[in-house]
Amino acid sequence: MAGVPDLWLRRILRVLFERRRASRGELARATGLDAASVEKALRQLLRCGLVRRLAPSRSTSGRRRDELALEAEAGYFVAVDLEGTRVRFGLTNLVADVRYRWEEPVAFGSRFDMRTFARGVEKVLKNLTPAEQSRVIAMGVSYSGVIDRERRITAVNLGWKDFPLEQEIACVVDLPLFLGSESFVKLMAEHWQGAARSSSNCVFVQVGNGVGFAGLVNGHPMRGRDGNAGEIGHITVDPAAPDRCKCGKTGCLEAIASSPNIVRQYRESAGRSLPKVLLGEEVMEVFQRARNQDAAAVAVIDRAARYLGLALAHAANLLNPEVIVLGGDLIHAQDLFLPRIRAELARHVLPEIHASLEVRFSALGFDSGLIGAACLAFHEALREPALLDRLLSVAHLRGSRTATSSLGSRPLRAARA
Repeated sequence: MAGVPDLWLRRILRVLFERRRASRGELARATGLDAASVEKALRQLLRCGLVRRLAPSRSTSGRRRDELALEAEAGYFVAVDLEGTRVRFGLTNLVADVRYRWEEPVAFGSRFDMRTFARGVEKVLKNLTPAEQSRVIAMGVSYSGVIDRERRITAVNLGWKDFPLEQEIACVVDLPLFLGSESFVKLMAEHWQGAARSSSNCVFVQVGNGVGFAGLVNGHPMRGRDGNAGEIGHITVDPAAPDRCKCGKTGCLEAIASSPNIVRQYRESAGRSLPKVLLGEEVMEVFQRARNQDAAAVAVIDRAARYLGLALAHAANLLNPEVIVLGGDLIHAQDLFLPRIRAELARHVLPEIHASLEVRFSALGFDSGLIGAACLAFHEALREPALLDRLLSVAHLRGSRTATSSLGSRPLRAARA
């Protein structure tokens, strides 16, 4: 790495990660480096095997166009999505393509323990050969709930109150760890690879066991002092509403528009039960009944979508995004929610802001948490000099029979009781 500043390498690797492929000229323009600096950095990255040349193509003017891309299998990330009623474990390559995944169902509200966490990570790592395990760089984890100043997490779905997640993971998995809130991680996944790709001003909203929100303003994520910015689910959308939220207040958006509360309202309104299905699937039955013009189901969807649209209109007026991306259970109810949300946005958003506002659904589906966790791990690893050096070195050793590593190839430690 002598003679090539880390800053140059980081900039080029970020651009190739986000664009998937780029010419030397595009790299120079995107990184702000001059052509000589780009060429010097690329020689280093090509030599170590972290970047590869693609087959030449022709530009619109007919000129030969040489493009470059990351060597996708040069490194791997473990990704974990601690969301909803299923915890997802994944193994991705360097560009966040999910190679293996494992799901572990959890009982909502029951304490999720680290033995289960360790077992899930083991299952995805077992799919790698020893040589491939030596190229595991880091772990990204998407968590639900809120985090305090001591980095302790409170997550109702996992039965955690002031839970020291980072310390607990460090006791069972020996990998560099990067944590991100569920909504933030999924927003960045959509920004880097999904429905908000290349948008510097966008918001992500998902409906599931709660209502999550994250925003990107001029390319900068909204994080807040403690990383809890974007708690849109706890905005009071109807002060007179009797619906009680798990936070203790009444009239919160989450108390009306989250999936469990959509189910609750239907049961209360219809006065009849839903079929016995898996937890988390009852809301799909309500969606289907609304499609079948069940009056109680239609009324519940109308109410949830109206208040969700109102909250998004407030967010649009505050942040002036180009794109609103909708995810979670809304993916399964696009026909029900999209027209109603758009009507509320048209009604409440300033015309100047509304004119250029798009509403899209997640392009990544239920893998968005895993992809986002891997994206987070990649970008954060580039910031760490030791991990950047490791990334360059494992790429250089790729395919060598003598390649060994003390990171990623060690067995998982036994979980604490």
